[in-house]
This record gives sequence, structure tokens and C-alpha cells, in this order.
Amino acid sequence: MRTLPDGCVDTVITSPPYAEQRASTYGGISEDDFPEWMCGVGREIHRILKPTGSFVLNIKEHVNNGARSTYVLKTVIGLAGIFIWNDTFIWNKTNPFPTGSKKRLKDGFEYCYLFTKTKDYKFNPNSVLVKSTSKWIESEKRRKNKGVHNTNNGSGMNMRVRYIADMVRPSNVLTLPVDTSNHLHPAVFPLGIPEFFIKLLTDEGDLVYDPFSGSGTTCIAAKTLERNYMGTDTSEEYVAISQKRIEALQ
Repeated sequence: MRTLPDGCVDTVITSPPYAEQRASTYGGISEDDFPEWMCGVGREIHRILKPTGSFVLNIKEHVNNGARSTYVLKTVIGLAGIFIWNDTFIWNKTNPFPTGSKKRLKDGFEYCYLFTKTKDYKFNPNSVLVKSTSKWIESEKRRKNKGVHNTNNGSGMNMRVRYIADMVRPSNVLTLPVDTSNHLHPAVFPLGIPEFFIKLLTDEGDLVYDPFSGSGTTCIAAKTLERNYMGTDTSEEYVAISQKRIEALQ
């Protein structure tokens, strides 16, 4: 990243090796050292992002000696001092794996933290609209702007100017299965995660970067959505795997 010029990237979407995980490939970062290390990466990401850019971090703390580690919380607090901590998305897994512990349920979700460089970041909610599941939508359409709701609701929304439609903005909970494909990588996140954030946070032709590209899933999502892409990894083996997967799209 140090070789990249300032302000050249539109968005960064990545999932770094978790603390003390994947030590055989990446060497491993201790829980104590991880927050400072990741904030160092975050400062470089901040430098290379455009003012309208964004940074999506997929990460989940693990259990150590029967307790959830706090290194992810410390990392997020540190990154919030570098970026604007914009939102927290939840990846709801439809096929979570058993934990192997008699005292824990299946670990069915992970976090995707959205950081932005400024408040004026690129945001395209119309690109990720979903069909409304409200059973009242037809009656609401008929009642719209007829004065039935003429006060603010509990969230402060002015109900007199509300918009009723068949397609609506999704929530910040993404329901996707775990990728069980064999990409010769131990921690592949589903294609749907980078696809969602690329649609939401970039336009066609923008540059999407994954500094921990692994098997290249972010780059593949960017390519299929007609964005420019760049990925880096310290493992030559995974770089080769990424290149083969991208070439297969031709």
C-alpha cells in the first residue's frame, strides 16, 4: 500500500487474517498487537482513499479460553479515531458451522464495519433495493398523503412526506450462506458480501481494492460488476489462486 499514491482508491473491502489465526500462512498477529497493527493498516487505507471513499472491514472475534476476545472492539475504537465509523452491518449466516463447544451455540453471524473518510461519501442505496415485505403496503399506498399520519413517528420521521413503494432500502443485516466452495483458501467469504458493498458504495469504473485479497473474491465481484480492481496478498500461493479464478471469468 505504501507504493500507492494518495487518494487513488474508491473503496476498500477486506477481511484480514484474524488475530492468531492462519499462522501457518500469514505468521499470525497476537491479540494484544492486533489493534495497533490494524490501525497502522487503517492509516494507509485512509491515505489512499478518495474523499468520497469508504472502507469495509469484515471481522469477528474468536473465543479464547472460554471468553470472547476484546481485540476486535479495541480495533474498531482505534479505527474510529482515524475514520468516521459510519455503520455496522451484520452478516447473518444461513448455514453456520458448529462451534465444537458444549457450552456455545452455532456462531451464526459476523460483523462488517463501514468506515468513511468524510461525511460526503459515495452512497447508492437504489442499487441494492429489495422487495418490500410489509403486509400493509397496499393499504399504505392508498392512505399516503391523505393526512392520516400527520405527526412524526417515534424515530422522528415526518409521516406526511413518507414514501411508499414496492421496492425499499434493505436493512443492515445481510443474510447469506457461508461459502463452502473449494477455493484452496481456509476462510473465503461469500461473493454476495463484496457484491453488496460494491453496488452500494461505488459506480462503474471505480477502483475497488482488497489489501488482504486471499482467494480473490473481492476482485472477482468488482470485475463482474464492471469496476476496476486491485488485490494484494503476502502469500504467493493465494495470489496464484486469485489469478486463476479471475482468468476463469474471461
